[in-house]
Amino acid sequence: MRTWSLLLSVLLALVLLLPAHPQAVVAAMEPTLSIVPDKTVTLTFDDGPDPRYTPAILDMLKKRHLQATFFIVGRNAIEHPDLVRRIERDGHTIANHTLTHPHLEQLTLTQVNAELQGGDAALTSVLGPTFPIPHFFRPPRGNVSQAILETTENMHKQLILWNVCVENHSTTTPDQVEARVMDLIRERHGGILLAHDGELDRSLTVQSLPRILDDLQREGYHIVTLQEYLDRQTTKEAR
Repeated sequence: MRTWSLLLSVLLALVLLLPAHPQAVVAAMEPTLSIVPDKTVTLTFDDGPDPRYTPAILDMLKKRHLQATFFIVGRNAIEHPDLVRRIERDGHTIANHTLTHPHLEQLTLTQVNAELQGGDAALTSVLGPTFPIPHFFRPPRGNVSQAILETTENMHKQLILWNVCVENHSTTTPDQVEARVMDLIRERHGGILLAHDGELDRSLTVQSLPRILDDLQREGYHIVTLQEYLDRQTTKEAR
């Protein structure tokens, strides 16, 4: 454990001390349109693990026999290794969400690289050297820069965003969250659903998710893994 604590300290120092020459934020990811089969949803969770919320989310997924992708913050993985191991044991996909959850789009290419490598190293320290390096990566807050795109490509990772988010400042009750999320999913015929299980107060998310999951299953949506979702989709160049 001392070895990985030292690694974390070194990576944090690298991220914080390198001279800042922010890269320009990229307004759009790729000139493509993603089309998925009707009524297909994949579940993704950011910012965990957190003992206040992650166990409840894992319980509700297990109860409904659902698989999700957890975009894990490296420092949280080191702080809560048992939760990371449970996520893996329950069969969910583990993905990279950086080491420290910074404003990644404001960092240099070297700093971005350190954050992604640090996230991978943290997960490997918890799950062991045989754990496959995560293929999927999501930048904090969904902000993207040229440095992020370049680092993602160089590390052979696939950058994943979303098109429906559970959390929104305009909704303050489980009923409101459920109604808003389901309206968006119906309008978009499915998509990549983002929820959060760490960092901030996620109690409203935990209260709302069972309703949303039950609605999706009741209305016949196909809830698939992220890889299955990507395998099903077709892409074409935007006109």
